[in-house]
Amino acid sequence: MLIGEVSKLSGVSARMLRHYEKLGLVEPKQSTAGYREYSEGDVRRIFHIEGLRSLGLSLKQVGDALEDPDFDPQAVISEMIAETSARISMERELLARLKAVRHAQASDWESALDAVQILRRLRSGDPAQRQAVAFDSVSGKEAVALETLVESALGESHLNAEGALSWAVVQRGEEAVALAARGLRSKDAAVRLRAVRIVASARTSLDGTEQLRPMIRDPDALVRAETALALGKSGDESAVEQLVSMVLTGLRDVEAAELLAGFGEPVQLDVFKKFARALDDEETMSPARGRIAQALAEFNLAPVAFLVKQLVDDDNPTVAFTAAAIIKAKGLK
Repeated sequence: MLIGEVSKLSGVSARMLRHYEKLGLVEPKQSTAGYREYSEGDVRRIFHIEGLRSLGLSLKQVGDALEDPDFDPQAVISEMIAETSARISMERELLARLKAVRHAQASDWESALDAVQILRRLRSGDPAQRQAVAFDSVSGKEAVALETLVESALGESHLNAEGALSWAVVQRGEEAVALAARGLRSKDAAVRLRAVRIVASARTSLDGTEQLRPMIRDPDALVRAETALALGKSGDESAVEQLVSMVLTGLRDVEAAELLAGFGEPVQLDVFKKFARALDDEETMSPARGRIAQALAEFNLAPVAFLVKQLVDDDNPTVAFTAAAIIKAKGLK
């Protein structure tokens, strides 16, 4: 088969076929008339070359793959995935910067450069720099675009910087908080957690409560806990079940117990029933029993005495001691 026929069959240009030959990827025989003659094996090899190239392999990698019987395609593919991921990350970063500059509504190059400088500070490896931008944005020293500020707050992992940026978002008003609330639907649990904190700290109406209530069923325990504490502080009974669970599991149990004790008597009685069932359950281990005892110290209703007395003879000395101390402190009989 001559080069023109192979080109038509394979879709590879004659020029590229000659290039493959020059690199030694394909070695067609020469006819007596000087024409290249491609065998069936040559054509099959060309299709292999094109297939590997479609995966993103360089021609050198293609050559190595075809010649090395021990060639591991998985290693090359893993390397390509890593390179592609890094490239996508860089492209996303560039896109984010361009959008941020656009959101800053820069009217000239000087304004655009100012916006870029703010972005650099927000993306600085130094948390103090990121924190400073938050304060500057509220004081008016820096004109930070709303979208940029919210994005930075939701993506911030350093605790102090996160607090400053979240505070700055709240100070920018309802529009900023509404943008941050979009983070409640993020696939990233850390982003959802930060969004809950922002919405909770800004909540001044029923709207914030309605936004937070669905988060009490979030698959992430930290998000559920943060939501329960936020709702519990406003006396929202939808948080009770999660607050009880937090006492039993030890996740911010002290805060949860304090909030549970602040609900009205009907809710408190329901909480006592839940604690009683946990104490009756043989699978409730000593640490959880101890936390129940500590939680009961926050309550003042009569059923407290009955539950605490159950723990005075607990097999765990620490639990028993805690129960005895509560009885003495409250003057229970």
